[in-house]
Amino acid sequence: MSMENAKLFFEDYIGGKSADFYSLAQSGSARQNFVGENSNRKFIITYNENLPENESFYYFSKVFSELKLNTPQIFSISGDRKLYIQEFLGENTISEIIEKEGLSDRVKALVKQTLTKLFVLQTKTENQIDYSKTFEYENYDELPITNDLFYFKSFIADVLEIPYHKSSLLKEFRKLTEILENSTPKGLMIRDFQARNIMVNSDDEVYFIDYQSAMKGPLMYDVISFLFQAKANFPEEFKDEMLAFYFSLWENQETQSQLKKSVKPIQLIRFMQVLGAYGFRGLIQRKPHFLKSLDQGIENLYYFSNHWEEMENFPELKKLITELKSETVQNKIETLMNH
Repeated sequence: MSMENAKLFFEDYIGGKSADFYSLAQSGSARQNFVGENSNRKFIITYNENLPENESFYYFSKVFSELKLNTPQIFSISGDRKLYIQEFLGENTISEIIEKEGLSDRVKALVKQTLTKLFVLQTKTENQIDYSKTFEYENYDELPITNDLFYFKSFIADVLEIPYHKSSLLKEFRKLTEILENSTPKGLMIRDFQARNIMVNSDDEVYFIDYQSAMKGPLMYDVISFLFQAKANFPEEFKDEMLAFYFSLWENQETQSQLKKSVKPIQLIRFMQVLGAYGFRGLIQRKPHFLKSLDQGIENLYYFSNHWEEMENFPELKKLITELKSETVQNKIETLMNH
């Protein structure tokens, strides 16, 4: 998509010439985003050739807008459904603010606000979603869980040529899949719920973007994705404090208990999935943002595997994770990063 075509579509929508129009840097996605301005307002113009992904985003945006949630409104969609104009929700992501300020009082307040608004989204969307409209998966069940585990196996263990006993590892994957499938409570799971997908406007209000991969899944998944992401690198004490805060939003004691029980298995799968993504986007596709996060991703998974007692039930996986910190593997990563 040329910037000129996107600009023409935008100018047709505003009924005149744009005051400014420029493209935004791409991250992990194939989508192209532009910022268009008329005399007093900014808009995001997005081009994406993946129609099923677009349709999922349009569907969720409509439901979220009707429920008055903190997500972007869509103002116009092109005839071929590949180009759309959405609300501009701020200049910065929480990720950028964390990078600049560290764990400042402002960041702490934004994290708390994010968890509160996530809770609101989770409760307001209960029984409101038609999961047949999802993009890739309806439920976070055997298929997406297996895919996440194989992401780690293919783009970390295999790319780095770490030896492991295949059948033992696959049996452990099956065991972990069963635990995750039975994690409750379930509801809308945004899936890629990270600080770089949360915008902050001029009034320090947070807005969620990039929810086209949402599906039905354990509610704890998004909380873990957000608090334990490698790039934010929040201190353990703060993460514990924010987990306790999130649990407190649920009045039902049984729900709180279920949420707490699902924390560790979800942490494990999330750390593995994210590291697999860093391997694919960084070591294979050579995207700088992902290469930069690789060390921290390994550190998170390594620390976790040494501090969760039940990791002893996954000896082959634990051995593989331990190997990630070996000199041999670290040298391979160094070679691949500098290739």
